[in-house]
Amino acid sequence: MSRTVVDEDLLEWEVYPSGGKFGLPERPYLVFTCRSDPSRRPRQVVLEGDEADAEAAVERASDEELRTLLRRSEPIP
Repeated sequence: MSRTVVDEDLLEWEVYPSGGKFGLPERPYLVFTCRSDPSRRPRQVVLEGDEADAEAAVERASDEELRTLLRRSEPIP
């Protein structure tokens, strides 16, 4: 599942959950991909919990909560 959110600069971002590499004890994260400017690097923010928690965050978070997570995110290396 994914959602879109518009940031304060009116850029549209698609956000989706990721559980990390299969079988490794990595924390889940949300990935943000800019749909209105594909030249921007995708970003990620690490969450507490497991992959189900990341999926729930995408599904249940308000647009403002997702914008806050986007501001906290870092470019994917």
